[in-house]
Amino acid sequence: MSAITRSPEPFEVGAPDGARLAAVRIDGVHPPVLAAVHATGFCKELWEPVFEHLPLHRAIALDQRGHGDSSPIEAPFDWWTLGRDVLTVLGKDGGIVAVGHSSGAAALVLAELLAPNTFSGLVLIEPIIFPGPFFRAEENPMSARALRRRAAFPSPQAAYESYRGRGPFAGWDEAVLRRYVAHAFRAGPDGWTLKCTPDQEAEFYRGATLHGAWDRLAEVHCPVVIVGGSDSDSHPPSFLDAQAARFPDASVRLVEGATHFAPMERPEATAQVVRQTLARWG
Repeated sequence: MSAITRSPEPFEVGAPDGARLAAVRIDGVHPPVLAAVHATGFCKELWEPVFEHLPLHRAIALDQRGHGDSSPIEAPFDWWTLGRDVLTVLGKDGGIVAVGHSSGAAALVLAELLAPNTFSGLVLIEPIIFPGPFFRAEENPMSARALRRRAAFPSPQAAYESYRGRGPFAGWDEAVLRRYVAHAFRAGPDGWTLKCTPDQEAEFYRGATLHGAWDRLAEVHCPVVIVGGSDSDSHPPSFLDAQAARFPDASVRLVEGATHFAPMERPEATAQVVRQTLARWG
């Protein structure tokens, strides 16, 4: 029996600046509490297929602002806000093991830097934490690509057919893709419309190189596992090793046959990494 067989309970938390942060909690009996934060352009529900392959932990997954059911962002957007949002949703009581993907992994590190000892361990899947120079990238390929993204489809099925087997979605697990189509969109005047609009996604990428967490990774004292896809084109093994070397206590794991989108392509294998990590941490 897995934690996700019971219905996730949605809830909202108000941030100090007035933003609303959407999340879900799943009851469980095994410690520790697990928290999960998604990558840019996605939503909290994409963690459900990963949770299905984990024991009965209490779990919390949140929508980063600008995504899912959380409030939109305004330009210029500072990624340190993502860390503050994580703390707003989870609190600062400690004892949480958190899993983050891409910008979500960076958000967890920023949260730990803002409030040390919030986490008893971090599983960081290809975190967007790079060495300097640190700057706001007004013009960059990722933002340009996001702005070209199709924002609406006539129906959920049309969105599904457009993504299935194509581009970055080519290797996605079927259950994850269907959750993406169901939860990363909403009904709008133009049809089935992305919640994270192309403008919002592009703004995320502009700020990705500014936060400077690379120079502060030595301040993260909880154990860390950095996870990469064996076929990733953004985080090759040499770079994963370089990231791990910046932390006081970090190791590297690979998900075989996965790209940067390991949790979406290989949810069971991603869960296995988390499960083995929890067993090792005790």
